[in-house]
Amino acid sequence: MWWLLFIPLFTQAQEEAELNELRELEKKIKTTVDTSYSSDEFKKPSSLRYSHPYKKVTLKQILQSGTEHGHVKAGTTLLRIKDNHPVELTESFYGKFYKLQDDMGYRYIENNNGDCEFKMKTEHYDSIELELALYEPPTKYTPAPKNKLQKEFDRSLNWRPEASFLAGIVQGNYMVDLFNDQKAQTGLTTNYGFQIDANWKMPIKPGLAFQYEKSNYNLKGGGKIEYSSFSFGPQFKTKDFDFLGYEIRFKTQLRAGPFARANARTQNGNIAFNFNSTDLLFNIEHPTKNSWGQFAFGLFYGAQWLSMKNQPEIISVKASNEINKSFGFTLAQVFE
Repeated sequence: MWWLLFIPLFTQAQEEAELNELRELEKKIKTTVDTSYSSDEFKKPSSLRYSHPYKKVTLKQILQSGTEHGHVKAGTTLLRIKDNHPVELTESFYGKFYKLQDDMGYRYIENNNGDCEFKMKTEHYDSIELELALYEPPTKYTPAPKNKLQKEFDRSLNWRPEASFLAGIVQGNYMVDLFNDQKAQTGLTTNYGFQIDANWKMPIKPGLAFQYEKSNYNLKGGGKIEYSSFSFGPQFKTKDFDFLGYEIRFKTQLRAGPFARANARTQNGNIAFNFNSTDLLFNIEHPTKNSWGQFAFGLFYGAQWLSMKNQPEIISVKASNEINKSFGFTLAQVFE
């Protein structure tokens, strides 16, 4: 076991050898590195200059940049410009925002009165300009001419002929007074007419009417009155109106009959009277188209005033203002 005594000596010799190698390496490094520098190169500069990475934007430039429409969601925080006081939005809103943002990334908001009071981070802003660009005005256009009011008139006057037929009941009040017979109170009347009216754009169409009337009245004892008259006069017809989906129009005539005549067969013999008649007619009718023009049917009401030309001595008219009244239906054909 004597060789165990040499182990500490061997370990000490090995450590001294490694230490000598490190010393030799340190000497080599010192010979290769230049240590001739000045300590002034590492002096701290007296002042630091800071250059901002963004271009400085003033509030005046922002307000002059113009506005665009945008949307902000609820929950976004706005900053009041004058004191940076935060205000949280409780609901979304649409408004106008200035196009230019500041160097810190804030976008400024225009109030309803045109002032700028709040700002917000740009990432919370959504532009809606594309949604509002529904129509792009043309780059070139010609102004529309001013409306000129032109008066319409008919350059040529056309006349439309019309044939008509009327039939109905007549109340012979004048005949009752003339013959002193209540049985003449009711009679039958038929009328054949020919009319022409102006075909123009005015709401009232004037014209001329010709009509032949034949009426019959009964008397006591089997007697009978036959009345006939040819009359003529002006006619006025309205334009067509829409009433519950149907076209209707109105017509009126005022005719004079200088050749009216009544032939009567009475219990006392035959007798004849000549009259001047004035006839007023009101008519409402519904027109329909056909191959000849227009066919119309409707209702009429007429009033008749008679003035006797020759009066026999045995006849005494008590009330000359009594009028005969008639009403019934009408048929007409307008030729176009």
